[in-house]
Amino acid sequence: MAISPLLRIALTGLLLGLLMARFGEAVVARLLAAQPTWLALALAITVAQTLLSAWRWRYTARRLDLPLGGADAVREYYLGNLVNQLLPGGVLGDANRAWRHGRTASGLSPAFQAVVIERVSGQLAMLGAVMIALIHWPAEPPDWRHYAGAGTGLLLVLATGGWLGRVHRPDDQPAWLGRWRHAVGQALLQRRVLGVQLATSALVVASYVAVYACCLLAIGIEAPASVWLPLIPLILLAMLIPLTVGGWGLREGAAAAIWPLAGLSAEQGITGAVVYGLVCLIGSTPGLLTLLRR
Repeated sequence: MAISPLLRIALTGLLLGLLMARFGEAVVARLLAAQPTWLALALAITVAQTLLSAWRWRYTARRLDLPLGGADAVREYYLGNLVNQLLPGGVLGDANRAWRHGRTASGLSPAFQAVVIERVSGQLAMLGAVMIALIHWPAEPPDWRHYAGAGTGLLLVLATGGWLGRVHRPDDQPAWLGRWRHAVGQALLQRRVLGVQLATSALVVASYVAVYACCLLAIGIEAPASVWLPLIPLILLAMLIPLTVGGWGLREGAAAAIWPLAGLSAEQGITGAVVYGLVCLIGSTPGLLTLLRR
């Protein structure tokens, strides 16, 4: 059952309201003391992040024989990021990006395939980052049985996808499934292509972590990086749950829950999450230029 946009907005406000009622005074004090140099560096990294993401999208589209200029990819990616930041669900910007591309390319269906495949590439890299973070979890020794199970599951998914990419039985599948199988095979699962996709996505995920790290350094986090760096991918993972607006509320709630597990204060975790959210929002504002241009 789909969740209405109004309910997502209400959930965002409820989560933020509860957190601010409990930790608001300490969070505001830390926000006001944030160091602008680290914030400027975080914003600069978001530019590189968007350029890399736009290149990944363009690479995926070209694997599907879709025309997409470099400047257009950057402009549309900025707009998509802005929409994702401002509207509930976190995916409307990607849908809008695919729709706008499909109007000028060779059809909506291939354009949507390009965006979905590009985003799946990013999620695979994020899953890898989360697994690495769990292995280096600062609080307790990891339960290797859980990680081995997760790793085995990931390998099975990739192996199954690779098998589907090699098998060609159009008579046994619906036409749309055949088109998607072909698109995934062309733009993701071919050996050389998969390497390019995962390498690019790993750099994009690394840029997410770097931006978050700058936000934490801006608020003067006292703990060693070895303690808080493994926590960042888990906070980023919480943002992927499409229940609120731009990840607000879920990100801060996850930080409030996870930070104390590593011996850090919840106030510090929430403040870092808020700063990260603000940096992401400001970093997406060049998307307004795309709207003005059209």
